[in-house]
Order: sequence, then C-alpha cells, then structure tokens
Amino acid sequence: MTMFINQMLGCLIIAAGIGGVVGWLLRHVSAGTVARQLADVTAMMRLKEQMLEKARFQLRDAASKMQPLKEEELGPSHQPLANLENQRVDTDRLHTRLQESESAGGLVEWLDVQLTERDEKHRGALHEIELQLAERDRRIHELEQLQEQLREHAEDNEALKAADAQPVAHQIDKAA
Repeated sequence: MTMFINQMLGCLIIAAGIGGVVGWLLRHVSAGTVARQLADVTAMMRLKEQMLEKARFQLRDAASKMQPLKEEELGPSHQPLANLENQRVDTDRLHTRLQESESAGGLVEWLDVQLTERDEKHRGALHEIELQLAERDRRIHELEQLQEQLREHAEDNEALKAADAQPVAHQIDKAA
C-alpha cells in the first residue's frame, strides 16, 4: 500500500514539474513575441517621428521664405491670420503624407505576401518539371538498353543465318 502511495506521489511531483516547465516556456515565448511586436511598432513610430520632424523643418523653412512676401502683401495687421492659415495648410499636407506612408506600408506588406505566394508556386512548378525530366531521362535510359538488346539480337540472328547458310551451300556443292 505504501508503495502505491509513493508511486502516486512520484507521479504528482513529475506532473507538477512538467506543468511548471510548460508554464514557464509559454510565458517566455509569449513575452518574446510581444517584445518583438513592440520593437517593430517602436521602430515604425520612430520612422514616422523622423518624417514628421523633416516635414516640420520644411514647413518652417517655407514659412520663413514666405514671411517677407506675406508682410508686403497683407501688411502688419493681417499677419497673425496669414500665419494661422499657413500652419493649417502645412498641417493638412503633413497629415496627408502620414496617411500616404501608412497606406504604402500596407501595400508593401501585401506585395510581399503576393511575391512569397508566387515564389512558392514557381518552386512547386520547378519541382514538377524536375520530376518530369528525371522520368524522361529514366525512360530514355530504358529505351537505350532495349535498343542495345535489339541490336545484339539482330547480330545474333545474322550470325545464325550465316551459319545455317554455309552447310546448305556446302551440301549443294557435294551433290553437284
């Protein structure tokens, strides 16, 4: 009876160890995937942030070049309104560029998937052609062997005919 209880306890300890190991693995595997996704999103956000900074710099540069012209056209009283309008237009342009870059990223991913699928189809077709070529080569080899056997049989037949023809010619000479 104690042996049975010891076996049960041993099995329970082993099951607990397996459960602990599996739980630890699942936690670390999941964390690795989430960490990788977080790194990807962070890299994408940094890229967009750099694009935003570049657009802001271009906006400031364009605004500084336009400032003297606006002052001449509008005069001093309309200056704050013109600045706000310029900022609104530049913000709209920046927003449009950001949307275009996001849609371009989706397009790149879609094209990558399409390219991968085509590559797999091409590899499958290439494998099929290689199999067909191997089968063709095997058949050619078999036909060459058969041709060689037929040639040997033809030579044997010719030799037999020649051997059969000599005794008949020899017998005809004796009879004459």
